[in-house]
Amino acid sequence: MPSANLIDSHCHLDFEIFDDDRTKVLQRAKNNNISDIIIPGTEKKYWNRINQLCKKHSQLHACYGLHPYWSNSHNKHDIETLDAYIDQNTPVALGECGLDFRPEQADKKTQLYFFEAQLTIAENLQLPVVIHSVRATEDVIQSIKKFKKLTGMIHSYSGSLEQALQLIDLNFYISIGGSVTYDNAKKIRGTAKTMPLTSMLIETDSPDQADKKNSDKRNEPAYLINTAKSIAELRQDTVDKIAEQTTINAKDLFSI
Repeated sequence: MPSANLIDSHCHLDFEIFDDDRTKVLQRAKNNNISDIIIPGTEKKYWNRINQLCKKHSQLHACYGLHPYWSNSHNKHDIETLDAYIDQNTPVALGECGLDFRPEQADKKTQLYFFEAQLTIAENLQLPVVIHSVRATEDVIQSIKKFKKLTGMIHSYSGSLEQALQLIDLNFYISIGGSVTYDNAKKIRGTAKTMPLTSMLIETDSPDQADKKNSDKRNEPAYLINTAKSIAELRQDTVDKIAEQTTINAKDLFSI
């Protein structure tokens, strides 16, 4: 157990799968030195749910956005609604938005429309942006380059070290999830070992992407310590050092 606090930079604690034991999940997080948890938005219909949850618990911090996974369900008016909602409710970031180029997802043109429209809002409102990127890192980089004043994070990073360094140069943080705990995840382990710690965040992406130790369980913030331990081992560093710096990074990005 590190003496320093940890911040879970990406956790869907508003999802219904936590409805029966959310209070216990939060207590376990606290017991494992998780001081703050960032809750990303996915669809318009869930923004109020996140809003209410974060008002109830001071350690939870809201983001609002339109996730690429549901691009076929979003409509173009949702962009205007998002802009107004953010203006009224002041989240710590816009998101999660991004690109997901798995075959079953919406077409590239539709995803790019919603992604770049949200990047425009984030830049105009001077908010960091939480980006989902699956099989799309190069396209994400090209979209980000169209905006000169953006900052944010790439959550559950899966690209190469070279791409991570490009993103860092564009003022983005790289967020490492539970996949880094798996021995066969050579690309992300190499990135986590080598990239600048000053640009790293850590996350659970709960309830998904559980670490190796908890691979058969619903993921939750308390398990973040396992990701921190794996990164510390890869970098031949202390868990406290990983916890301290990633917490500084998260507080800086999200202004918490």
